[in-house]
Amino acid sequence: MASVFTERLCTAIRSCDGGDASMRALIGRAIVDTLGVAAAGFAEPVTRVTLDAYRGHGAITWSGILCESEEAAVMIDAIAAHALDFDDVYLDSAIHPSTVILPAILRSGADHAPDEIVAAFGAGLIAAQAVAARVGLGHYHKGWHGTGTIGAFAAAAAAGRLRRFDEKQLATMFAIVASQSAGLKVNFGTMTKPAHAGFAASAGVRAALLTRAGFTAAADIFGPGGYAELYGTPDGREEPSDDAYRLRADKVALKLYPCCYGTHRLIGIALDARAKLGAIFAEDSLRIRVTVPKGSIDVLRYDRPRTGLEAKFSAPYSIAVALLDGLPTLDHFTDAAVASRADVKACMERIDVVQDATQDSGGDIEFGHVMLDVINSDGTSRDHFTRSAIPGSPEDPPSREDVVAKFESVTAIFQRAFGKPFPILQQAAGIAEARAWLPEPDTHALKQRVAAR
Repeated sequence: MASVFTERLCTAIRSCDGGDASMRALIGRAIVDTLGVAAAGFAEPVTRVTLDAYRGHGAITWSGILCESEEAAVMIDAIAAHALDFDDVYLDSAIHPSTVILPAILRSGADHAPDEIVAAFGAGLIAAQAVAARVGLGHYHKGWHGTGTIGAFAAAAAAGRLRRFDEKQLATMFAIVASQSAGLKVNFGTMTKPAHAGFAASAGVRAALLTRAGFTAAADIFGPGGYAELYGTPDGREEPSDDAYRLRADKVALKLYPCCYGTHRLIGIALDARAKLGAIFAEDSLRIRVTVPKGSIDVLRYDRPRTGLEAKFSAPYSIAVALLDGLPTLDHFTDAAVASRADVKACMERIDVVQDATQDSGGDIEFGHVMLDVINSDGTSRDHFTRSAIPGSPEDPPSREDVVAKFESVTAIFQRAFGKPFPILQQAAGIAEARAWLPEPDTHALKQRVAAR
């Protein structure tokens, strides 16, 4: 007999229809944002290396490049989507959700109905949230990378919903994918971090394919001796509340900066300071003190990064870039930028990041508030700033203009690298909820093309 948790999870997945208009619109936003960052990700070394390792003629990736199999294509698309660490986050589940869900259900050349894609995406979000509640967010703080572990269940749920699996098939599929759930935070700052997304997405599809073929597995992977006992932590709940099984696309945060989400509130407050005080932060006489809740930025492991990947997980580097240049871009997180920017290095030496013991976050990135103090050479305060909300989060959501600007900047990278538009976008434009977030057509260019015919 299945546990209450497994029964409720399978029921929620089967009944998910993508939610109301507001939920569907946010799923559309997630689709567009994920495809945009994946487009740029195909130009990254980690994706190019993976394509080289899995070259062949068995399936087509989102980029139009062929690889050895459909399973490999899912993995490659997910790696591309997470390559830049610019994809969305879902803190309630401690994962990057869309980078594992979308590659599992939006396949080049597949003809699934748009409504089914949206419903399957919603099912993936529900699974991510519910499994995270079952195992506890302490799972992430212990050292697991939720995108690789919990993300595998999200990808499987989406793939199973797309195939309209019944409750028994879903339970079997979860038992199969549980044996592939992996990913360690110690690999942050290396190529293996984006690979976690690829492994999870392909594991979800693999579990669905094996289930459909008649594979057997434990009847209830969340029962005694199962996944939650082995991977879970004391804050996990054996029977999560009703909220855990509800579609909450509104809790997904869009990343506005191409680096670890743990840096985003720090960047936000640095941009607040720059907006008020202007370009003063190159002055050698100024010191910057940034006070953060205790434990809230433990994931930022590199105080003095040596590579672009390490810089994505550096508090001092991210703050310095925002103070000196304004909005951080992909160009800031290259090996060349980290090595060559003497002004950034000098600014980092004048930045003190201190932890506030009175605000014990327990590892929660969103907890409490951060403060930034600008200090003169004589120790007096020039200005003080406070920020609670993370830019791009549900508390400080992005505008449509933010979404479009980001999308255009990242898809332009694919155009420059490959000399053509990102192929999968034409297919995604058939999903009304996604099309609403795409840039408005260039009517002047369209008229020129029509006139030339």
